[in-house]
Amino acid sequence: MPEWAFVALGSNLGNREAHLASGRSFLAASANTTVVEESSIEETIPLGPPDQGPYLNQMALLKTELSPRELLEVCRAGEQRAGRERADRWGPRTLDLDIVRFGECVVNEPDLVVPHPELARRGFWQRELAELLPKTLAPGSENGLPPWAQVEEHRRAHIRRVAGLVEAWAVSMGRPPAEGHRWVRAAYLHDALRDAPRDDLARWSGARWSTPSLYHGPAAAQVAEEHGETDRGVLDAVRFHSVGYAGWDDAGRMLYMADYLEPERSSEDEQRADLAARVPTDPVEVLRIVVRERLVWNLRSNLPVWMESSEFWNAVLQSG
Repeated sequence: MPEWAFVALGSNLGNREAHLASGRSFLAASANTTVVEESSIEETIPLGPPDQGPYLNQMALLKTELSPRELLEVCRAGEQRAGRERADRWGPRTLDLDIVRFGECVVNEPDLVVPHPELARRGFWQRELAELLPKTLAPGSENGLPPWAQVEEHRRAHIRRVAGLVEAWAVSMGRPPAEGHRWVRAAYLHDALRDAPRDDLARWSGARWSTPSLYHGPAAAQVAEEHGETDRGVLDAVRFHSVGYAGWDDAGRMLYMADYLEPERSSEDEQRADLAARVPTDPVEVLRIVVRERLVWNLRSNLPVWMESSEFWNAVLQSG
C-alpha cells in the first residue's frame, strides 16, 4: 500500500537551485513514487563547520510504494548523481536527501533512523513539514475542517498552519500517532466557527464570557460534541484556546502555543519561528514564554482577565 514520505533536500555548493531541482526530478522519476507537493525553499545557515556557505532547503512530499530502505537507496543515488562527495560529516555538499518521515513507520538501524532524529532540532524542517502536512489529509475533508465549519478563506489558512505545526511537533517529539491526531483534531476545530453569525455563536457558547470575540471557542466545542466528538481533552483545548485552562492535557497546551506561534501570525515571525522550533525539545519553557507574552499583551490591551486565564497563567508560571 502506498505511503506518504517526506524527503528533505539541501544544497550549499555550486548552483544550489539547480541541485534542488535535480533532486526533485530524480525523486519524481523513481519507480512507484510520485512527488505530490514541494515546500517553499528556505535559505539557512550551515549546521556544520562555519567555513561553508548557506544552504537552500526544501522538503518534498512523496506517495510511494517503496520501503524505507528502498527509498534510502533512491536518495543516495540522487546525491551521487548530483556529485555529492561524502568526506566530512556536516560538511558542504551539492545535494543532501534525507528521509524525515515515512508514514507512521519507525526505523532504527545504523544507517537509517525514521523519523529523522534531527527533526526536533531543525526549525526549518518543522516549518517545511507543517507546510506539506495538510496535503496528506483525506480528499473531501476540506483540509480537515468539519462540514459544519463557518470560516473565511484567510482563516482557513491560519487553521491549516496551526494543524501542520502541532503535527510537526508530535512527530518531532516521538508521540504516538493517536496523540498527534488528537492535537491536529483540536487545531482544526478551534477556529471552525470563527466567522459564524454572532447570535449563533452566543447561543452555542452560552455567552460563556462577556466578550463576543471569545464566543467561537466554546461554540465550536459545543457543536463538535453534538456531532460526535467525545475526547474531553480535545473539547477543552477548543473551548478554552483563547483564554487558557489549568486543566488542559497536552492537546490544549500544544494548541495554545501553536495558535500563537504559527508562521505568518505577526510581524515577529523570526522570533516566533525560533520559539516554535524549540517546542519539541523544551515545551515547558516555551509555554512559559508564550504565557508571559500573552499576559503582557492582555494587560497592555486593557482586556478583562478571566478566571480561567488567571488560573492557567499562575499554574504555568509557578510550575517547575
